[in-house]
Amino acid sequence: MTHQATLTASAPPAARRRFNFSKITPWLWLAPAIALFVPFFIIPMAVVFRYSFNRDDPMALMVSDFTFENYANILTDTYYLTVFSNSVLVSLGVTLGTLALGYPFAYFLVRYARKSRGFLLWAVYLPLMVSVIVRAFGWIVITADTGLINSVLLGLGILKQPLIMLFELESMVPAMIHRYLPLMVLPLINAIGKIDDTLYSASANLGAGRLRTFRRVIFPLTAPGIVAGSQLVFANVLSDFVIPNLLGSTRFRLLAPVIYEEAAIQVAWATAASLAIVMLIIVSLMLLISNITFRRLAPWARTL
Repeated sequence: MTHQATLTASAPPAARRRFNFSKITPWLWLAPAIALFVPFFIIPMAVVFRYSFNRDDPMALMVSDFTFENYANILTDTYYLTVFSNSVLVSLGVTLGTLALGYPFAYFLVRYARKSRGFLLWAVYLPLMVSVIVRAFGWIVITADTGLINSVLLGLGILKQPLIMLFELESMVPAMIHRYLPLMVLPLINAIGKIDDTLYSASANLGAGRLRTFRRVIFPLTAPGIVAGSQLVFANVLSDFVIPNLLGSTRFRLLAPVIYEEAAIQVAWATAASLAIVMLIIVSLMLLISNITFRRLAPWARTL
């Protein structure tokens, strides 16, 4: 014991420097991300957070202050409460819609697609390369009174009058599902692809059919992909500005367009800042609740 202590004490300074360098190596790898994260996210959000406690003044735009009046107004005003509830409901609905469409697609792509796998992956990535404005105008063409859907239904005699879909939820929600479907599919593809093929045969050898194997083995193992995809879709839908602005209804307001209107049209910067902070809190709570629920219901999935 004494001999080992003597060797440690007499170790050359170069060895100790190498040991210290190994401790900071992870931080060196993180340095580029931190260099972007701090000036382009932390500092702007800190400014917005500070603005949220200021006071709007029609004559002076915004007056420096420290008051909770903005938060009290938006959390008690029925208009803003309706905007919050609308945004959360649409975010949940789009999340469930992308999961319902994306899970079978991802499962088929991983398990059964062989020759067509490259084409299907290309079909997933392609919408990410097209401007969201172009896709929004595409949905305008599809859901207009004289658009594709109404033309087909009227031509087949199913309808006598065109459906009113444009600038309503009926056009906005499908457009959002189309936009954010890749964010759900890609984590699911990764989760399903990690499942060992021997688990399917082992489950069959134990007497389980395909449905039971999927319900008791496959679906629980894909829980990390479901949670990751749901978090990505929910957060992006809640902060979406383009599609609600181009396809949404003025009778059904969502949070991001309202924040823009408060800042750019009403010139109520303090109110807009407080709305933005509440939106960030909603997203953070959703991520926290989903992570806690996931860890309690599927603690075994942490190692996947």
